[in-house]
Amino acid sequence: MDREREEYYIDLAAENPEMLCSEAPDEILEACAADAEPTAFLEEFFAAGHSQWILLTYRRRLPRAIVNNNILQLWIRACRLHTRKLTGEPDPDWGKPFFSIEDMTVV
Repeated sequence: MDREREEYYIDLAAENPEMLCSEAPDEILEACAADAEPTAFLEEFFAAGHSQWILLTYRRRLPRAIVNNNILQLWIRACRLHTRKLTGEPDPDWGKPFFSIEDMTVV
């Protein structure tokens, strides 16, 4: 993915913090599943969306260390969502906010 496309997705995350898991872009889910850990771009993408979701929901910001921990949880769920899309299986998180870790299903 080129830098211009990455910036588009980072802006998308920051502007759509309430995006549902079912609305997550396929290209993002594929990028998550392509590596053994989140890339710098994916960390930035999840940080943008998650930070905005926290700000919108709680009207505050979290310390970066907590955001970093939450990014890993969001990335793991995105990998699972990608697998579920490929296999056609339902996922209990489809209707949940993509950038939230609240009520996240652990499988």
